[in-house]
Order: sequence, then C-alpha cells, then structure tokens
Amino acid sequence: MHNASEMPANQKRINKSLNVLKCLAVFGVICIHCSLYKIGLKGTVIDSLFRFAVPVFFLTSGFYSYFDNNEKAMRKYKTRIEKLLVLFLISNVVYFIFDCYVTGNYNVLAKLIEMFSVSNCYKYLIFNVSPTYAHLWFIQALIYCYIIFLIMSRLNIPHDKLYSHIPLLLLGAVFIGEISRLMGFKFSYYFYRNFLFMGLPFFTIGYLIHDKKDEFTNISDRTIYITVILSCCLTVLEALTVSKSEIYIGTIFLSVMMIVWCIKHPDHDIKIIGWIGGNLYLLIYVIHLMIIKYINITFIHLHGDLGYLYPFLIFIISAIVSALILGLIKLADKAKSYFY
Repeated sequence: MHNASEMPANQKRINKSLNVLKCLAVFGVICIHCSLYKIGLKGTVIDSLFRFAVPVFFLTSGFYSYFDNNEKAMRKYKTRIEKLLVLFLISNVVYFIFDCYVTGNYNVLAKLIEMFSVSNCYKYLIFNVSPTYAHLWFIQALIYCYIIFLIMSRLNIPHDKLYSHIPLLLLGAVFIGEISRLMGFKFSYYFYRNFLFMGLPFFTIGYLIHDKKDEFTNISDRTIYITVILSCCLTVLEALTVSKSEIYIGTIFLSVMMIVWCIKHPDHDIKIIGWIGGNLYLLIYVIHLMIIKYINITFIHLHGDLGYLYPFLIFIISAIVSALILGLIKLADKAKSYFY
C-alpha cells in the first residue's frame, strides 16, 4: 500500500504536523459521508468546513513528490502508481463483493455487464468515477496525477510548467461545482470532482510548496491564521448560499494555508493521531464507507441516536480495522521475505 508519508531523499525528516493533519482530514471525510448536513445547520457548517480534506490529500501527495533527481522521481512515481493500482483494483473487488452482500443480488454476470457498459467505462476513464463506490475516485485521480508527472519527467518537461495552469483549473472546478448553480445550472459532481479540476491543481500546488518552500515558510503565522479564519467564514457563507458542494473558494485557501502552517511547524505531533495519519489514513479512507453502510443496515437507528458522535464511532472502528489490515500486510511481507 502506498504511504503518502514516504519521504524523498531531500526531505530529511518526517513532517509530524502533516501526519496529524492527514488524520484530521480523513476524520473530516468520515463526517462528510455520515451526512451530518442532514441533521441541521451545525451539520451543514461541519460538512462545509471539512471539505478541505481531499484537497489536503492531494496537496500532501504533491508535496512529497518533489525530487531534485529526475531519475529518482521517475522510480518513485512508477512505484506509487503500481501500489495505488493494486489498492484501487483490490478495493473495487472488495466493494463489489460487499455490494452483492448488502443488496442480496448475487447475479454477478449481470452486474458486471451493467458495470462495464460503454457509457460507464467512459465515466471511469475520463471522470474517475469509481466502478463500485464513489469515494474511490480519489485513488484513481491520484494515479492520474502521478502518471502525468511521470510522463513529464520522461519527456524532460519541467513540472513547473504546470504552475500557470493552477488558477485556471481551480476556476473550472469552482465554476462547474458552485458558480454555475448561482446561474441556474447544475452539473453532475463528476464533471469537476476528477483528476483534472481537483486532483492535478492541488497536487501541483503541493509540489510548488515544496519547490518554493523558503518563500512559503516566510509567510507569517499571523497571515496564516487570518487567512484560515477568513477562509472558514467564506466557506460557510458559500455553503449556506449555494448549498452542498465538493469544493468552495474558501476551501482552496483553507487547505493551502493549513499545509503551509504544517511546513513551517513540522514537529507538532499528537502521538496516536500522527501515527494514524502517517500509516492508516489511506486504508481508513478506503474502508470507512463499507463500515458506515454495514452499521446503517445492521443498526438502523444508531446513526440517528448518536447524532454528531456517529462519525467518532465510525472513525474508531475504521482505525482499528485498518490497523489490523496493516498488521496482516506487514506479517505477509515478513513471511514472504522468510520463504524467498
């Protein structure tokens, strides 16, 4: 499994603050998928503020993808692509089996024929729509980002050529996902929640932050705090005005400033939280929706009874299951090395 916390050679130490932030971000994803916005105004505010989560994942992946050595960069990109592809395939197979179980529909052939229709395959390849559960789009979009950076490295095209495209791509995401609604149009989420409009710009910003790290670390803490506060206010205002969206203008500034703060203060660690963010966040991201679905079916009233505490329950269960899976993976690796 790909560990986004893997450090490049020119990054001498693990950024503990980023690991804590990734843990907070994956908890935010869980809050979003627990549909807190349905509870009321507070839920809507929480939902909107946690929209920084997926951008943070792309930002950190981009930040850790900066290498001075082009040959090493290509090796790293290839390794990460391969590991993410394995994770993506396994995740979809597991979710396919899980969906058969929860729906009671075991007509596998019919489900596969429908799943791989021409129109659906078009969505998978172009818009990163997952064949099974929607949240897996992130893994596929991240793979696309690494592929783009790998191709550019192979062709000796400097990655900074992408910097000038960041504002245009983010504007496209905000326009399709938010501004168009104010104009009376409503596009399907996959038109902007994909590698092009959400993945690549944030991934590239992360790379840019590492590339120009000295300049970003010169931003004062006061400026960061003020920007974070204003970004939160703007995000909530957008959510109340436009309703639920995958990305807000405030989200962009909020996620970037959180990353910059972590780069300036890399040693702010919260033991177990940082460990989860550094080792389990991707596993938690993959499995948490399965756990939500199972609990919602098995314990019908639990979601409503727990209210705002429900995401904490899902997070704890997801973290425990992910830790067990990680332990099994490490055990299998040791067994493999022993026999081979």
